[in-house]
Amino acid sequence: MRPALPFSYPGIAGDIDRLASQLRLLLDAAEWSAPDSVAILNLACGRADETGVLLSTAAPLAGRRFYLGIDLRAPEIAEAKRRWMATVSTGDEINFRCGDASRTDRMASLPAFDLIFIRHQNFWSDVPVWTRLYRNAIERMKDHGTLIITSYFDREHELASACLGQLGLHRVSEIRHFASRELPDAPGKSVDRWLAAFRKASI
Repeated sequence: MRPALPFSYPGIAGDIDRLASQLRLLLDAAEWSAPDSVAILNLACGRADETGVLLSTAAPLAGRRFYLGIDLRAPEIAEAKRRWMATVSTGDEINFRCGDASRTDRMASLPAFDLIFIRHQNFWSDVPVWTRLYRNAIERMKDHGTLIITSYFDREHELASACLGQLGLHRVSEIRHFASRELPDAPGKSVDRWLAAFRKASI
């Protein structure tokens, strides 16, 4: 699935291509199998650059794909709509909502989701908010649903994974992305440095 507009910054297209290959490996290791009618939630999605990758990698053969991206930042949501809404195929429903991704418990119209994706989670910036986001995301997962995070930093990934474990998920696959693009604004930071998939521990 190709975007209707080019990505906003240099390097993003390469990041997305690399994310696609890593996501395929992660989903294969997690033994992911998309249902014919699949619902995907992208939380704290920003510009949602990864929308096409999620749909084409996680559910390429689904007869119906429902996809929703949620983020607080109105300009980023507007850009996501411009980039992806024109690409909707028959049988697909793609939408983006400006709202607090940590308060999905207050969004009564949301369905249950097969796959929840949180790219570049920022757990240590605000532990209570991210814990609430994770807890509410888990409440929106189907019993056999999968939650995927990607992380910029090694230690932050460990902390986020531990939090998800405390909230009742177990990690079913994980990848250290050694070809991830290094970022100069902090040591040990790179794009999608880690990817991990989780499911409910009771399943």
